Amino acid sequence: MTREEIILEKLRSLPPDRLDEVLDFVEFLERRTKDQRSIAFDAWAMNMAKERGFSHLTEEDVAQIVKAHRRQEHL
Repeated sequence: MTREEIILEKLRSLPPDRLDEVLDFVEFLERRTKDQRSIAFDAWAMNMAKERGFSHLTEEDVAQIVKAHRRQEHL
């Protein structure tokens, strides 16, 4: 049996109120995974900004630069 099949079999044996708890836990794991990806991306972006001399820019500065670049692309 695969891991997925084992999990599904065990899920099917649970009473409905326990399924709510399982769903809450799965959603927690999804959020935690997304948070970890965000943290990793933020660290990558900060390192790149430091390497390229952009660490002085704020999020607003970057947003304005991106907006200006997108306007230029549409001309």
